[in-house]
Amino acid sequence: MTEASAPAPYGASISDGAGVPIPLVSAPYRRYALFILLCVYTVNFLDRQVVSILAEPIKNDLHIADWQIGMMTGVAFALFYTGLGLPIARLAESVNRIWIIGAALTVWSGFTLACGLAQNFVQLVLARIGVGVGEAGCTPTAHSLIADYVPKENRASALAFFSIGTPLGGLLGLAMGGIVADAYGWRTAFLLAGLPGLVFAVIVLGTLREPRKALAAVQARANAPGKGHFMATLRYLGGRRTFWFIAFGAAVLAFIGYGNAPFTASFFFRNHPAEVAAMAAQVGLKRPASWAWLWA
Repeated sequence: MTEASAPAPYGASISDGAGVPIPLVSAPYRRYALFILLCVYTVNFLDRQVVSILAEPIKNDLHIADWQIGMMTGVAFALFYTGLGLPIARLAESVNRIWIIGAALTVWSGFTLACGLAQNFVQLVLARIGVGVGEAGCTPTAHSLIADYVPKENRASALAFFSIGTPLGGLLGLAMGGIVADAYGWRTAFLLAGLPGLVFAVIVLGTLREPRKALAAVQARANAPGKGHFMATLRYLGGRRTFWFIAFGAAVLAFIGYGNAPFTASFFFRNHPAEVAAMAAQVGLKRPASWAWLWA
C-alpha cells in the first residue's frame, strides 16, 4: 500500500537555510513546562477518579441507586468530555493555548469543589458534567503545546512523560480520596481534590508561554511551511492502518476501563468488608465510625 504524504511538520525547532535548528524554547524551560503539564494532567486524573472511591459513601448519604452511580461517574462525565474534545482541540489551533489550559483547570477544579457541596443526585450530576467540560480542554491542548515545545525526535518520550499523569492521578485520587473521606467525609475529599487545580491554574497562566508567535517568526526566517490543514491531516491518518488499530484498541480499553472502575471500590466494600478492615488494620488504621455502614 502506498502511503499518503504527511502534512508539513512543525514544532520545537526549525532548520534555517543552512540546516541549523532554531529552537523555540530553551532546554531548562522545556523541562519546566513538561513538569507543570505533568502536574496538570495528574490533577486532571485525580479529579476524574476520586469519585470512584467515594461512590459508596455518596450512595449511602444521598440514597441513590447503582444506575445513578453509573450515570454520575460515567455517562454524565464521558458525553461532555468526549463531545467537547474535538471542538476544543480545533480552538487550540488558533487561540492562546495557555489560556485554554488555565480556563479548563479552573472550570474542572471549580466543579470538583461543587461536587462536595451537592445536596442531591441532580446537583451532583450537573457538577460532574462541569468536570467533564473542563477536563476536555486539557489533553488535546497540552499535546499541541508539547508538539511545539519539544523537537520531533524527542516527542515520544515527552508525551510518555506527560502520560505518567494517568497512573499518578488515578493513584492519588483513589488513595488520598479514600483516606480523606475516611477521616473527614466524602464532601471534604472533593473539596481537597479541587484545590490543587486552582493553584496550578495560576501557575500555568503566570509561567507558561504560548510559543505560537515565536514559531511563526522562526518559520518566516527559515522560509518553512506552516502547519498542515486539518482535512489533509485526517486524510493522512485515515490512510494508515496503524492509526485505526491504535484508535480501536484505545477505544475498547477506555470502554472497559471506565465501565469497570466506578464499581471496583464498591465491589470490595460490599463483598469483602472484613478483608478491607483487616488490610486497614495492617497499616495501623482502626475501623472508623464513618465505615459503620459496611457492617450494618
